[in-house]
Amino acid sequence: MSSAETLTAAGVSPDKASRPFIVLVLMFIVAFFAAMSAQIKAHHDSAAETIIAAQASTAGLIAERVNANLALTAGASNGAADLAVSGGVVDANAIATAAASAPAATAAAVVSRGGQIEALTNPDHTALVIAAVQASQSAGGSAWAGAPSMGELATAPTLVQRIGDRSLVTIIDAARLLPEIDNDARVLIATPDGQVVYASPALQSAGVRSQQQILSATRENGGGALISDSAGSAWVAAEAPAHIGGFRVMVSSPTRTDLQLWFGALLSFSLVAAAPLAAIAVLYLLMRQNGQRARLAEAEAARAETHFRIAADGAKVGVIEWRPGADEVQLSEQASRLLGAPGDTLSLRELLELVVSEDRFGVEEDFRRTREAGMLDARFRVMRNGALAWIEVRGAAVEDSSGRSEMRVFGTVIDATQRFEAEQRVSHLERQLRAAIENFSGPFALWDTRRRLLLWNQSFAEAFRLGPEILRQRASYEAIAAASIPAIRREKHEPDNPDVRVIELASGQWLHIVERRAADGGLITVGVDITPLKRQELELARNEKRLSDALTRAESQEYRIKALAKEAHEERQKAEEASRAKSTFLANMSHELRTPLNAVIGFSEIMSKELFGPIGNEQYKQYSSDIFDSGNHLLDLINDILDMAKIEANKLTLTPRPLDPSVAIDQAVRLTKRKAEEKGLSIVVDAEDLPEIEADHRAVKQILLNLLSNAVKFTDHGAIMVHARGTNTGLTLRVVDTGCGIPPEHLPRLARPFEQVEEELTRNNHGTGLGLALTKSLAEMHGGKLSIQSEVGRGTIVTVTLPRTFGGQREAEATAAE
Repeated sequence: MSSAETLTAAGVSPDKASRPFIVLVLMFIVAFFAAMSAQIKAHHDSAAETIIAAQASTAGLIAERVNANLALTAGASNGAADLAVSGGVVDANAIATAAASAPAATAAAVVSRGGQIEALTNPDHTALVIAAVQASQSAGGSAWAGAPSMGELATAPTLVQRIGDRSLVTIIDAARLLPEIDNDARVLIATPDGQVVYASPALQSAGVRSQQQILSATRENGGGALISDSAGSAWVAAEAPAHIGGFRVMVSSPTRTDLQLWFGALLSFSLVAAAPLAAIAVLYLLMRQNGQRARLAEAEAARAETHFRIAADGAKVGVIEWRPGADEVQLSEQASRLLGAPGDTLSLRELLELVVSEDRFGVEEDFRRTREAGMLDARFRVMRNGALAWIEVRGAAVEDSSGRSEMRVFGTVIDATQRFEAEQRVSHLERQLRAAIENFSGPFALWDTRRRLLLWNQSFAEAFRLGPEILRQRASYEAIAAASIPAIRREKHEPDNPDVRVIELASGQWLHIVERRAADGGLITVGVDITPLKRQELELARNEKRLSDALTRAESQEYRIKALAKEAHEERQKAEEASRAKSTFLANMSHELRTPLNAVIGFSEIMSKELFGPIGNEQYKQYSSDIFDSGNHLLDLINDILDMAKIEANKLTLTPRPLDPSVAIDQAVRLTKRKAEEKGLSIVVDAEDLPEIEADHRAVKQILLNLLSNAVKFTDHGAIMVHARGTNTGLTLRVVDTGCGIPPEHLPRLARPFEQVEEELTRNNHGTGLGLALTKSLAEMHGGKLSIQSEVGRGTIVTVTLPRTFGGQREAEATAAE
């Protein structure tokens, strides 16, 4: 009987009997496909995580290199700052230049406490320096690293360090912080708040959108993510932090698309579709997971090794391994570069040949002692790139881990050139300081914070008679002060400044001693020899006594002096009254002198022109002309004398009216033109757009006539120029001639009444000497002034300045005053 029949006989239908099996099979199939789907997804996720982890490792390596370069630059800047403080360098430009020469640095600046930039190697970074100083002040502390916010402007990594009252700002080129990368690599450095500091050329060509996509993807996905650009290409981006300054380092590189990852995962499990291979697939998955763990461990070990190498390279530290038994020296790549070695494996003799011959014996002794003491410490010089470099090698011996008794020495190779050069500079500065102290003529001493002696000069020892048994390093201030007492005769402190005292030595020498606190808390003692000043004080005291005696004697003659003064005052009053009487007399005689003179001039003119008939003798006609000319000349002289007398007697009044200066200039030129032409001279007028002024027409005309007459009188050849220009406040008149000129020592006398230069001028030209004095008085009566410039042999320039509004005494005022 068949099974179906059996089931039927038992009352169970075949469909119902097979139903549990079918359900079990379906459940197995569902479970199998669910497990396979889970494995496919896990494989996909694992592949994505592996890609992201690898990219994160790359980003970490670059971030470590950035950290190393930042630390190296900070160390170099600290060196410059420490050198400035310890070496006494106060030149801001020298500090900035030293900091700007640090690796990865592009510029440096020194900023005062008030925010003023004292030195800047690149003026293009002025705004960045100011922003960095403000950011460091907000953060506080002696040092700050970061990229200050610049708004729309580009920022850069910046280091700020305090140097006393100053701030040293070092600006870093972000591109120099990175290791060598391909041109197609996409590397991004940003601040913690997402401001881009550096973007590689590939990212710059990709645009700002790609940069922002990398920034957002790495921040939102915990440091790494798969992204897709605008062209549909797949990229993996990862981020690693740079501990100095908090910078974010992001790296992006091409990878497989998400669809390709799913297809690879599905293809990996396509063979598991068959049920018989399920167990093998499970074992395969387990083995694959173990292999992945092993690969991750290997990647971690490689990453740690790479980190160490990058850190060592960034710090310029090499590694050396010496096997004395095999006479073999193993060098790392960095050590080979530092030593200038031809390879990475050398014998000890070959290594010693790299050392400068003067240091070779000492290095060989250091290696020999290492066999006995187990410690290696050698300093020597090598020739590298045509220049000397200082090298330090330090290490320790260890036993071979294989159990053999062979000794191996591991050590580090460091380039100490900059430190040795800095030490030499400090030593040089110290020698210069000692020389300056020793050459100082007065006593000098320097004490530490505990008032113990550090430095002194020979003058200090000689002044206080101190021997070498007292003057020694770290001798106390109190002991030296006690030993100096026998050499001091007396001592006096200034009441308002206890740090300053004046002492007299037993030798008779006087010293002015000043003690001040140094910047580090120590004490500086400086003395100046004031013996000559003290001697001058004594001499001054003796002179004061002699002066006091002289004053006493002078007091006894005081009565006679007062009597003489009274007599002189009375005589001066008599002279002034006589002068006033003379001036008043001449002013009152104006009519009496001019009336007969006018008659003489008139009658002589009638006779010379024969108005009433001919004169019998021609000689009489010539005499009449001479009388006419002499009368006019005498009248001019009398007019000048009378006008000056009126001015001195305060009786000459002016009548100011609106005046066109061009009219007065034309009239004066016309009156003197004939005399000028008789001497072969020409008069040139340069007067345009002259403003109207308020002045006395006759006085202005008289001023011009006097100046032009003098110019014609003292000019034998050439030309005379009248130059007039209006100003904001008035009118400037100049008369320029090419005459004989006036010596400079005689110029102050020309404007005085009756003063003449007793030289060739007065011998050839006669006059009273009143022309310029009268001209000056008339100009001053208008509120103006007169000035004279002259050079002997070249000519004279007389300048008269008149105000637009009359500034003198008017006729009504003069009448009221009388």
